[in-house]
Amino acid sequence: MYDAYEALPILEKLPLQIESIAAYDEHLLVGTHQGHLLMYSVLQGASNVHLLRSNKYFAKKPIQQLAVVPEHQILISLSDYLVTVHDLTVFNFPVITSLTKSKGATYFTLDVKRQTSLTGEISVAVRLCVVVKKKLQLFYWKNREFRELGPDLALSDTPRGIGWCRETLCLGFKGEYCLLKLEGEQRELFPTGKQPEPLVCALQGDKFALGRDEQTIMIDIDGNPCTKYTLTWSERPLLLVEDSPYILGVLTSCIEIRAAEPRLLVQRLELPRARFMTPVISSNGQIYVASPSHVWCLHLVPVHLQLPRLLEDKHFQLAIQLANLSSEPQDIRTQQVQHIQSLYAFSLFQKHNFDESLQLFFKLATDPSYVIGLFPDLLPVEFRKKVEYPETVPILQGRDLDLAVLALIKYLTEVRNDLMSQNVKTGTNIMDVGSSLKLRRQLLEIVDTTLLKCYLLTNDALVASLLRLRDNHCHLAESERALKRHHKHAELIILYQTRGLHRKALELLKKHANSPEDFGSPLAHHDRTVQYLQHLGSEQVDLIFDFASWVIQSHPEDGLKIFIEDLPEVEELPRAKVYDFLYKNHRSLALSYLEHVVYEWQDSNALFHNALAVLYKDRILRLETQLQVDSSDPTLRCEYQDSKAKLRSFLEISRHCSPEAILVQFPYDCLFEERAILLGKVGRHEQALSIYTNILKDLPAAVDYCNVCYRSESSSNKEVYFYLLKLLLRPDDAVKIPGLAYPNEEPQQRQPDVERALETLDRYPSRIDPIKTLQILPASIPLLKLKRFLQRSLESFASQRRELQLLRGLLYAEHLQVHEQRIEYQNQKVVITESNICHVCKKRFGNQSPRGGGGRGAGGRGGSRGGFGGDRGGFGDRGGGRGRGGFGDRGGFGGRGRGGGGSRGRGGFGDRGGRGRGGRGGGGRGGMGGGKKVFVEPHRHAGVFIARGTEKIEYRVWNPFRSKLAAAILGGVDQIHMPPGSKVLYLGAASGTTVSHVSDIVGPVKFFTIL
Repeated sequence: MYDAYEALPILEKLPLQIESIAAYDEHLLVGTHQGHLLMYSVLQGASNVHLLRSNKYFAKKPIQQLAVVPEHQILISLSDYLVTVHDLTVFNFPVITSLTKSKGATYFTLDVKRQTSLTGEISVAVRLCVVVKKKLQLFYWKNREFRELGPDLALSDTPRGIGWCRETLCLGFKGEYCLLKLEGEQRELFPTGKQPEPLVCALQGDKFALGRDEQTIMIDIDGNPCTKYTLTWSERPLLLVEDSPYILGVLTSCIEIRAAEPRLLVQRLELPRARFMTPVISSNGQIYVASPSHVWCLHLVPVHLQLPRLLEDKHFQLAIQLANLSSEPQDIRTQQVQHIQSLYAFSLFQKHNFDESLQLFFKLATDPSYVIGLFPDLLPVEFRKKVEYPETVPILQGRDLDLAVLALIKYLTEVRNDLMSQNVKTGTNIMDVGSSLKLRRQLLEIVDTTLLKCYLLTNDALVASLLRLRDNHCHLAESERALKRHHKHAELIILYQTRGLHRKALELLKKHANSPEDFGSPLAHHDRTVQYLQHLGSEQVDLIFDFASWVIQSHPEDGLKIFIEDLPEVEELPRAKVYDFLYKNHRSLALSYLEHVVYEWQDSNALFHNALAVLYKDRILRLETQLQVDSSDPTLRCEYQDSKAKLRSFLEISRHCSPEAILVQFPYDCLFEERAILLGKVGRHEQALSIYTNILKDLPAAVDYCNVCYRSESSSNKEVYFYLLKLLLRPDDAVKIPGLAYPNEEPQQRQPDVERALETLDRYPSRIDPIKTLQILPASIPLLKLKRFLQRSLESFASQRRELQLLRGLLYAEHLQVHEQRIEYQNQKVVITESNICHVCKKRFGNQSPRGGGGRGAGGRGGSRGGFGGDRGGFGDRGGGRGRGGFGDRGGFGGRGRGGGGSRGRGGFGDRGGRGRGGRGGGGRGGMGGGKKVFVEPHRHAGVFIARGTEKIEYRVWNPFRSKLAAAILGGVDQIHMPPGSKVLYLGAASGTTVSHVSDIVGPVKFFTIL
């Protein structure tokens, strides 16, 4: 025990019998048995006590109970079984109101709620509960009076103790306790024990303290226990008062002061005949205790005097609560609380409460190296020497060590997640940023390395997952030593891989793959090396070559998988380098690699296609040599045929090989059919067919060759049947390839094969040119044998002609449809008013002189400025750059003279005549005034437009260059000038239909006629 409070006498041997007390601020109210009310002022720690006011006639009967609400300056009293409210501001405490309904009351309790608004104002709501026999009356304070809160609550018995928290009333009856909700729900709790008299005390945090003999049970507003253990007193207390963190109990022989968390007897005060006790409202650490004739004030001993004793006795929880009540500045108080919490966490670790201890360390953001140092052999020696602890660190062994390490893993995981989520604040000094990042990396290195060691001690299956993290910060040397010490070679390889030490990882894999001591180990085979090399990527291609050789030498098929596996890293390897490596060092695998590149990866590089063909050729020649030695080996024979089939198939389907490059490397005494295929690819069909007919003597193969070539898209292959026919009819004219081994035949043996030639004509008459064929056919062939060929040829030509005629008709019909659509589009009406907006300059047409127009090559129509470069200016603000000026506010510049055209330009129609600009050597002419609003609509004939102005003058504008008839009329005229107001007529025909192809310009000034 230690001294938490100091008892100071306030009143001694009072001539009146004390019945009740209440206190607030610096005032003490004493109610007596005689009905007197005394008000004292207690100053300077109870050393200065004065009687401020007294009222001998306050009540006629004993004052049973007093309560104060200083915010409303009211005093509530219970006397003569009636509750009254008095004014504290007036000297004699006059009655404000009497609750006549409460006649017969035996006890009351208050529920005072103090709330602070956002503006700092404090609002106080007061509710009153009065016990009247077997009923509870509820009131609330408003406008200087208590009003009924609701209907009375009927009970089965009269309560002898009552407490109020939020919407719950805790009632103590004779022999039991119960909870009563304001809405009427009731719950029975437990009996009072041997003594039937109940004891109820409302605590902070919406809790109740209930007496049961010598024990005090704490419950919440739902009736659930708040603490694991009860608070036990020396004897049954008569009264309880809370002064956080202590609970004071009035016993028959003394005052006991105890702490609930932890359960602790703090102090015992011998105050004779003490019966009453009340805290001072709005002032912690000050409590008044009274007997019938004495009053004492209990003052809390200063916190800084209590803390050393609490820390010495290791009562850290109580010390933390007291430190929070200290009057020190906020920063000092916070630092003090954190220091005590750190000591408490260390104490918990000493008591082997590892989870609770490390959670508190995490909450305090303690340096991880401080926490890790609590464990043996986890913190490096250089760090361990720098850490100091308040006491000796316990030595952990066996199960305690396992539990501690598991708690440490949980702690380190939370610390790691917290460190990874931290970001350096923007605006921080660059030097501070650098130091913060360095410190963060050091902490992560310590945390991750310790996590690795913990996993090795408890659950080594998690080691690999930690090392595979992309952001793991394990210290390389320390982690390497730990893994080797625990023989975790597979995990060591992962560590090397994540740190980019691929050569060390591969050397370790090679060592264990070839070691007989590691038989049965996951590293005892070459598979891990293959997998490792497959994931290195193109940046490490040289390293792949270095370590792939020993795998290929011992396991060629698996070694080839390093370069052909279906993985992104493998496909991205430089294929030319891989082929070069295999060709120089492991030539037997080069062919398989190229087959995968060409057929599986669909690589179109000509280098690989040419190399594949050459490798096929070399393999065939090698097998052919072996067959000459041992021709009876069926395996060699089968492999030889298979290789030839592969080569022919490849040469036929490959579109990316270079036949010329391959032909140079082909032998001249064999592989004739393959050479023919290559010759066909370069268009040398006569040489290819010469090989089939003169060397191979295989006419069906030659015909098949012709079929394949004819079906190709190239037009140069359409003559292939004629070449075959020519070789059959004129064998002496066959083109020979220099150096090729042709068979030695006598001239008389090379006779024309007329029968096969005629057979070819009969089978493919539509594929052979009849004109060329008749020129080379011998004159001795009867015409009857050519009947079928000639008929089929004529039918083919006739069919082609009909197809062309049909196509011509379809194209002409399409031309008419397009022409009809053009006429339809040209007949659409276009109306331009001041409300219209130019699509170029986004301005309205009118007097604002908008600027806009069409692009080069076509004049703007309806735009604000005529298009530059068009044959004709637009209708708008300003005329076009070439041709005639536009209709608008200002005439356009006249066009420049062109060959065959006019040498002088012409001004536009508008309010102000534009300055004409002539061609080379020519001059311009001004325009004339026009209307402000212009309507433009097409005439029913192409090239004719009608423009109407606001002056009701109709202009018919005719573009002679868009009419064939007008072009014929004006074809011989060198200079054409049509000034504004000219009338143009055509009198060359009597038909009105013909005359409608031209139009006239009606104007008030001039008349000009062209005949």
